[in-house]
Amino acid sequence: MKMAGIKKTGMLLLWSVFFLAPLAAENGEPYPPEGWMTDVKQAFAESEKTGKDILINFTGSDWCGWCKKLWSDVFGTREFRKYADKNLILLFLDSPRGMKQSEETKKQNQVMSRLFGVQGYPTIWVLDSELTPVMKTGYQVGGAKKYIEHLKKDRPPMEEKTKKEYREMVRNTVKKEIGNWQPPAP
Repeated sequence: MKMAGIKKTGMLLLWSVFFLAPLAAENGEPYPPEGWMTDVKQAFAESEKTGKDILINFTGSDWCGWCKKLWSDVFGTREFRKYADKNLILLFLDSPRGMKQSEETKKQNQVMSRLFGVQGYPTIWVLDSELTPVMKTGYQVGGAKKYIEHLKKDRPPMEEKTKKEYREMVRNTVKKEIGNWQPPAP
């Protein structure tokens, strides 16, 4: 009789650890993190409206060690948030293992991962306000200040023809597989 109670308590504890604990962000932040969008169409529309670049964070927020390190060293800092508020639209495309996502969100994130050739996490892409992919990166040693400089200065040169091809590929894939976006009303 006593063993049955211990088994039930143990099972309840395991269920809590594996299914409830991941729902809360480890660093006390809300999920998704404050200031980050999770809707691709909304991010595209906002970028076109404001002229800001989009930083796409392909992450495994509840299991990827390097993703958590990038968050604590860079994305979760005041310095980065201050820079991002003025210069970036932040798009958080998560592939969690312990959190539930809607089927629409899963599909959107899978389409974007396939489009951008994501093979590991974290993968960071920067798109300009015309939705042209201009930079691929990931975790960089050195903290927020160095990462911001990296985002500003380490973009590879690209011919105009190549930019146009990439831009059209992104726009057409998103329109076909996720849907159209409209800039928000003024």
